[in-house]
Amino acid sequence: MLAERPEPGELVYVERRGDSYTWCRAGVGTVVTGPDAGDPLPDAWVYYGGRWPDEPDRMPAFFDDLLAEMEAAAGGEDRCRWSLDDPWPHGH
Repeated sequence: MLAERPEPGELVYVERRGDSYTWCRAGVGTVVTGPDAGDPLPDAWVYYGGRWPDEPDRMPAFFDDLLAEMEAAAGGEDRCRWSLDDPWPHGH
């Protein structure tokens, strides 16, 4: 992924099956489809369409966060960033 950085507007898909990870990217206007009917689903997956860090020293933290978000969506550690009593809407 580092050698083939996605361009702005591209969508990146990362999946984990056991201990193996794969990824692909789709350009602007490309229709992204899921697995073929009957194919097993991956253990965890995430789509990312945001900006990639420009500084190489920020990449490890970026990938750690992306993979942690993927695992949280698959039933891993809860990554909720706001307590339940915070007023809506949330913002940074």
